Amino acid sequence: MQETITKQEISKTFYKRYIEQNATNRLSVDMLKFMWFKEGKFIHPMKKDETLQKYIQEEIEDFNCGRLNLPQVEFCITTKCSLKCVDCCALIPQLNKVKHIDMTFEDFKNQLDSLLMALNSLRTLIILGGEPLINPNLAKMLDYALRQEKISITRLTTNATIIPNDELIEVLNKYNKKIYVFLSNYSANSELSKLSKYEEIKEILHKNNIKFQMVDSWNWLEEKGMSKTAQDDIDTVNKAQNCYRIKCSQILNSKFDICSKALVARELGIIDTNDYIDILNSKNLKEDLIKFFNKPFSDSCKYCILSDKTVKPALQEK
Repeated sequence: MQETITKQEISKTFYKRYIEQNATNRLSVDMLKFMWFKEGKFIHPMKKDETLQKYIQEEIEDFNCGRLNLPQVEFCITTKCSLKCVDCCALIPQLNKVKHIDMTFEDFKNQLDSLLMALNSLRTLIILGGEPLINPNLAKMLDYALRQEKISITRLTTNATIIPNDELIEVLNKYNKKIYVFLSNYSANSELSKLSKYEEIKEILHKNNIKFQMVDSWNWLEEKGMSKTAQDDIDTVNKAQNCYRIKCSQILNSKFDICSKALVARELGIIDTNDYIDILNSKNLKEDLIKFFNKPFSDSCKYCILSDKTVKPALQEK
C-alpha cells in the first residue's frame, strides 16, 4: 500500500497554494451549504481549526492517491463591463479600449469540460467578467455548469448595475442549492448611486429563493498596472506572499493563469510571457496543473506593481 504523503514530503509552495487552500475552501463550502441549504453536518465554530486539519490530511491523502481537486477557478465570460473603474485590478477598461473578449456557450462548455476531465472535483466555480450579465449566454452557461457533479458550488459575481432577466432567474432558482450570487458592494462611492440597483436585485433574488452575499464594506487598492522591467525572483516571492490574488486562478481565452491582471496584461501586450496553461491544447492538463501549484509565482508576477494605498471603490473614468 502506498505510504501517505506528509506535509514535510511535499514542497512548501504546493502545500500552501494547493493542499491548504483546498482544505480552506472545502471548509468554507461545507459551512455555507449547511447554513444556507441544511446540507451536510454542522461544524461548530470552536472546532473549525480541528476540522481544517482533518481536511488538510484528507487532501494530502487524496493527492497521494492520484486525485486532483481545485480550490477554485474563475471563468471570465466577457470583458465587457457596465462600469469603467479607474482602479480595476483586472485592467478591464484598458482592454476594452482595444478589444472585447466574449465567450460563446461552446467556448465555455469546451473549456469547462477540458478542465473537469483533469479533476476529481472543483470546490468553487466563479463566473464573472467584466460584468457577466452582459453576456447573452450566461443563463445557458450556468445551466450547463450547475449540472456538473464535480463542481461543489458556483458563485456568480455581479456589480449590481444590471437587473437579471427572467431566463437567468429561472436557472438560478432551479439550481438554488448549488449557486449563490455575490453582489459587489460599491456603496461607499456615492457617485454610483444612480447606476447601482442593489435593492431591486436583492428583492428579486429573495423573492425567487436565490441566496446572495454582499459584504458590508469593500476596500479598494490603487491599481498601478505593470512595470516594463521584471523584478528578481527574491523580490517577486516576497511580493507574491502578500498578494491576495495569487488564490484567484482565472481562465480567459482558454488560458489558465494566476489571476485576471496577468491574463489581461498579456492580451494587451503589456507583458510577453508564456507562463500559463492552454487548457484546450495541453498534452497533460493534470500534470500541468500540478506544476502550476508547485510554483510560488507566475512569470507575470515579476512585472506586477502592487500598492497598499486605499482608494474609494469603483471610481469611474472621466
